[in-house]
Amino acid sequence: MKHLLITAAVTCLGISSAVAGFSERKLESAKTSAARSGKKIAFVFYQDYYLPNCPRCIATVNENNAAIKKAVPRSEVVMVEIEKGDKDMDKLPACVAKDGPLPRIVVTDGETAKVVAELKGAPDRDKAKAFEAQVKAESAE
Repeated sequence: MKHLLITAAVTCLGISSAVAGFSERKLESAKTSAARSGKKIAFVFYQDYYLPNCPRCIATVNENNAAIKKAVPRSEVVMVEIEKGDKDMDKLPACVAKDGPLPRIVVTDGETAKVVAELKGAPDRDKAKAFEAQVKAESAE
């Protein structure tokens, strides 16, 4: 059973890396979409699996990543997902820090010139709502 859980976790890690991932092409696509729709850009940094042989650790990381993804105000932003080990990390905009607490969301203006909002850590419902209100307020200005 333990071997099956480890195999499933490794498979999920491989699939998630293939689906998501930051690249310069995705950043340019997000900028184009943001310019066309008038939205901001949200850089979503996911937490990495620090102990891949620990089922409890995997569950915690999955919960944190799900909470941060759920907190993204999709109606206000174009989302760019970033995981550890993604290529082109040097292509991130200068205003977005490559290092920092994980998971987190960094929302920039559509041109990625300045940060307008940031959410650090896996939020609870109230924190997520306050973050969404902050992003909406920035959009209204």
